[in-house]
Amino acid sequence: MDVRKKEQLRALHAEAVVAYHAGCRIPAEVVSADGLKFLAMLGLDAQCLYDYADDFVRYGEPSVEVFLEVAEIRTSHFRSVLGGRDDGAAHLEAELPTKQAEFDGVAWLPRIIRKAQFFLEGRMPADIMYGCSGDRAFLSKFATGLPEFLRLVRDTGGDPAVILKAIRSK
Repeated sequence: MDVRKKEQLRALHAEAVVAYHAGCRIPAEVVSADGLKFLAMLGLDAQCLYDYADDFVRYGEPSVEVFLEVAEIRTSHFRSVLGGRDDGAAHLEAELPTKQAEFDGVAWLPRIIRKAQFFLEGRMPADIMYGCSGDRAFLSKFATGLPEFLRLVRDTGGDPAVILKAIRSK
């Protein structure tokens, strides 16, 4: 993503934060119609922007820089792998592993991997966020950030053994 687009996305995040502070709790209303078109061009949507603005206001994280990096990874995937097209409707929340689901004794790992895959596909359930407080708490145990983990999932095809080895080796 070029610098100009990043700055536009940064401005949309700021706009969403202002709208959230003003009491707006409707994702499609935290930015203008032109902002929604810009997000769509990047393979993003109002729900994604709203979720990152909401958590930023309530918890002070993820930072706008983390949002921009995660958005850039999604945009790159959207353009290079998906050909700039959405490939279907959102997944159902029931398709996610539970929060207690484990891989090699590590709870949450199957869930966050699947969430990252849903995010890359642009098919997140509306009430689910890649990068929520649970994801951030999980990744902090492994000194791994949201963008780094998203790249791992992208680059490994979501292989839990390879991902676990990578985050444990930090």
